[in-house]
Amino acid sequence: MTVESAVAYIKRMRADDDFRKKMNDLSEDEEASWGEIRKAGYQFTMSEFKLAQDEIYKEHGITPM
Repeated sequence: MTVESAVAYIKRMRADDDFRKKMNDLSEDEEASWGEIRKAGYQFTMSEFKLAQDEIYKEHGITPM
């Protein structure tokens, strides 16, 4: 599990409308959502996802609230 995988996931969510819709449709079912993330080839924990968000914020010059 890696932060890099989480960064790749976030970038795909930003760029791939169909993937984003599929993931958003599953967002109410945590188990199904994580299952689909793994099925898509991403391996990260929620802690790594939060670190990845910080990287994306820095990359885009965003200051989180």
